[in-house]
Amino acid sequence: MLSRTFGALAAAALALPVATQAADFDYSFVDLALLPHAQVEAGNDDIDGDGFQLRGSLAVSSNFFVLAQLQDFDLDRGVDVTRWMVGGGGHWPLNNSIDLVATVGVAQLNVDVGRFDEDDTGVFLGGRVRAQVAPRFELEGGVEYISAEVGDSGNDVYLVGEGRYNFNDQLSLGALVNFSSDVETLGVYGRYSF
Repeated sequence: MLSRTFGALAAAALALPVATQAADFDYSFVDLALLPHAQVEAGNDDIDGDGFQLRGSLAVSSNFFVLAQLQDFDLDRGVDVTRWMVGGGGHWPLNNSIDLVATVGVAQLNVDVGRFDEDDTGVFLGGRVRAQVAPRFELEGGVEYISAEVGDSGNDVYLVGEGRYNFNDQLSLGALVNFSSDVETLGVYGRYSF
């Protein structure tokens, strides 16, 4: 059911006509997030910790971009979690202040606990709406599916949300929240657009 829903969303996004005048959003950036709250469900227990996220995007045409993301978490009980994602996406303006964004790529999840080391590689699919709600303020929200699974975690649908204040065309400060049935993260980040 989920794969059919994501397939339909991706097909609808790709079927949208490419607009000749895009919204004034930048898709070439690098940002670093501090994630002071990270929680992973492991069996009947919740394991807390913190981490960071580094991600970047590079526009390759007026409507398409490539992306990379690294998340690294240091959790209680000596649990270390690392997630890589590499892929691409497209954005289609719905009007001058709203873009529909779709992403797809490869995800790798690695979990280390003492001598235990397990990893899995899968795919990710995402769909978001990006909106400028005030002259310097943006909101982003949507869903993300990741098929990589390690132990009880992974192979999940995440709800994602971000708010971002743009000081100028290059520097921004934002907050983010991601949560699923197994994982939740909260953080703040700084972005440099180029």
